[in-house]
Amino acid sequence: MNRQEPTGRRTTPTWTDIRRKLAQTDMDYVIGVVKALFDFSKENRTFLASRLFPETDWSALLEKCRKQVREAVFPVAPRQIRLGDARKAISAYKKATSDLAGTAELMLVYVESGTECAQSYGEDSDSFYNSLTSVMEELLKILCDERNRRLFERLRERVCDLERKAGDTGWGYGERISDRLAEAGLLDNENAGPDHPAVSGTKPDG
Repeated sequence: MNRQEPTGRRTTPTWTDIRRKLAQTDMDYVIGVVKALFDFSKENRTFLASRLFPETDWSALLEKCRKQVREAVFPVAPRQIRLGDARKAISAYKKATSDLAGTAELMLVYVESGTECAQSYGEDSDSFYNSLTSVMEELLKILCDERNRRLFERLRERVCDLERKAGDTGWGYGERISDRLAEAGLLDNENAGPDHPAVSGTKPDG
């Protein structure tokens, strides 16, 4: 049996390998690598901009992602629902921009659109409602963080309106949303505890 001679090729370098290599390389080469990454894709350009220029206005990208999320969750025909695509769009926006407010907006659009879809098409999939509830729970973690008081105030009315709209939806979805919001103290100020951003005097986010 013939033994296969080693090719001498290395496996894919780890981050440790890359970091060591960059530390031994002059700045012009590093800049060239970053430029190549910048040219490679729009996603890379967005990522680099978010890290180097955190004050960047992401409104155009946010609007594009908002449209993607809504069309995937509440399409023109029920058979075209693509919850996975919508969640990927939210995740990609979050990773690329680190824009917490924009990410929360997309999460809320996801749940709002899903609620409208359920009421329009009579969606009867438990996995559909589980996904809406899951994203709502992720959103509430953001809104209930005392550092995000301004964001909480900005979205509170829409969240409460969503609870009212979800009330007429089947599969126990309305009850789930009401329960989550009640637990978080978002239905009204009387339900909010003394440490909740709705009534606390903690410093808001920027």
